[in-house]
Amino acid sequence: MLYISYNGIFNGTNFPEIATPNQIGSSFNHGFSCMINIWRVNGQSFMGYDQPLIPVADTFYQGNRFWLSIQNNEMYSWVQSQPAKRYPNYFYFPNPAVPTPVATSGGQMIVPGNMPTSTSDIMYLPEIPDRGLLSAVKFRCYGVISNYLTFIKRARFEGIWQPYPTWLTN
Repeated sequence: MLYISYNGIFNGTNFPEIATPNQIGSSFNHGFSCMINIWRVNGQSFMGYDQPLIPVADTFYQGNRFWLSIQNNEMYSWVQSQPAKRYPNYFYFPNPAVPTPVATSGGQMIVPGNMPTSTSDIMYLPEIPDRGLLSAVKFRCYGVISNYLTFIKRARFEGIWQPYPTWLTN
């Protein structure tokens, strides 16, 4: 399974540092891929959480470890005109306020919530409908985009999570 940090946040902390180059670097250093919100304004690329704040070079977000959440039409048109090897993973929510399932450039589906429909889906923020992330242990899908990847990865590695002592359920 592919673990993708949401704007660089992977362990549920450092929210003031969301979508900054330092936080994205920390996410990479911990072994995660990273989804970033990316804009293009007047030919310049920007990243940020909910608005284009930090100008970045086009080479900054190249490669298969970046999953680009395209935030405006100018960026969408620009990235489609680039070689696929440079920007292999991107997607575009037509209405970011109400995320609906969308296809990525690689053919996977970004599915908001915690109910993937196939093994090629990428769950998008499963912590919103399932605050305890109990569903994260058992889902079978291509990947997950979350703020709590260290918890999800640990729970999956340790096996089936038991919310109650086994003697209470037998």
